[in-house]
Amino acid sequence: MDTKNFRDNLATRLGRRPADVDALIAALGHIVGHSCAELDSVAVPTFGTFVPVKEQEQTVTDHTTGGKVLLPPQIRIDFRPGAMLLKRLRHE
Repeated sequence: MDTKNFRDNLATRLGRRPADVDALIAALGHIVGHSCAELDSVAVPTFGTFVPVKEQEQTVTDHTTGGKVLLPPQIRIDFRPGAMLLKRLRHE
């Protein structure tokens, strides 16, 4: 399923216009991104939890030059599905 199909299916189920659903999806992305940037988890009941994981800076070797490069610390977002989501995925 691509983004357009997802949006259209969600709009139909919610009884809203696709433009409204686009705004809701963008708002969810903004909230999750902003909260995880501050290392706060975001839990969506019955769906799952978005958990930020901070990776420390590290030194890696650049294969093209052979030199060492320092990668800055990064924040990765892990998703942990909720029990209801897992149950529905297993039964459908």
